[in-house]
Amino acid sequence: MPNDTWRGVQMKHLDGRTGVIASDSVGFCHRSLTIRVNGQEKTEHLQLNSDGLDSGALGWQWLRSREGEPEAWSLLGDHNPREPVA
Repeated sequence: MPNDTWRGVQMKHLDGRTGVIASDSVGFCHRSLTIRVNGQEKTEHLQLNSDGLDSGALGWQWLRSREGEPEAWSLLGDHNPREPVA
């Protein structure tokens, strides 16, 4: 992640929707992310907590591979009950 921010990271949901992280704010012991869902007016939210389970929208994966590497996705948040889907 460039510049220690999640902003601009490509996202993919287990249900097929795609999006991008539109905002990233850091708080005390947490990081709050807003996902702009492509083709929709709505946004979804996730909170990554350093002390305890993450919370918010379930099923989102982030593109962790770099340019020139094979596409690789990981679930975002430890509150997700399933493994990522390719």
